[in-house]
Amino acid sequence: MFGVTWAQVDRTQLLELSAQDPWVRWATSSELLAVAGEDGWACVGPWRPSGHWGGTAVVAPGSPERAESEALAVLAALADEQGVSVEWFSTLPGRSLEVPGGLAPSGSGHWDFLWTRETPVLDRVVEGVELVELDDVEDAERIADFGLRHNLSFEGYPGRGYATLWLGVVDDGDLVGVGAVHELASGIPHLAGIVVAQEQRGRGIGALLTARLTTAAIEEAGVSTLGVYSDNTAALRLYDALGYRTAHRLHTRSLRRSRS
Repeated sequence: MFGVTWAQVDRTQLLELSAQDPWVRWATSSELLAVAGEDGWACVGPWRPSGHWGGTAVVAPGSPERAESEALAVLAALADEQGVSVEWFSTLPGRSLEVPGGLAPSGSGHWDFLWTRETPVLDRVVEGVELVELDDVEDAERIADFGLRHNLSFEGYPGRGYATLWLGVVDDGDLVGVGAVHELASGIPHLAGIVVAQEQRGRGIGALLTARLTTAAIEEAGVSTLGVYSDNTAALRLYDALGYRTAHRLHTRSLRRSRS
């Protein structure tokens, strides 16, 4: 089977070619490196303002098996010319990916990229709790301790400067939930680190946190994005109820530099 011929395109062209795909629209910046071909498109760029280069390939069903691998090889070479290394790359589930020379796989995971432009409306009131704003630096240890205690996969990264807003939910002086708004390299808000105390789940605290963070994001940029592990069905149901739409379900490979 023949491969895909990938041609470099800029962000404006990719927005048109992808029909304003939400990933391209909300998760990429002017630093994006992109290619397009007869079967789809692929791109990489910084995830955060500070870097963490990565991206995704979206191809049509039945595309050549090596389509994404060839796209990554082109994009990795373009990134190398700019002195940066691709740290992660995603395909749609079920698609294979071979890593080009100079890079090696270091892990993988499945997650969904969601977005909304709708300000959520809650249909229930959470009694006896208070929402408070937390400081990314001063409250970093408290946030991290809470997050990791109740979710070993906690990815809020307090204290690193990623968050523009942290909210906590307090019940009788005790922290029972936290969540943040991070800023993507695109300047678009991205919800992260949403965790509710295990013994407090089912009260609507997660919905309260997500709704308030989403509202803050939409007030700031007109849109809110978030990522969630694909097997977290409870969270996916919640986000769907709050108006989020799934742009892509992704299989992401973490990458590291390799001498071979």
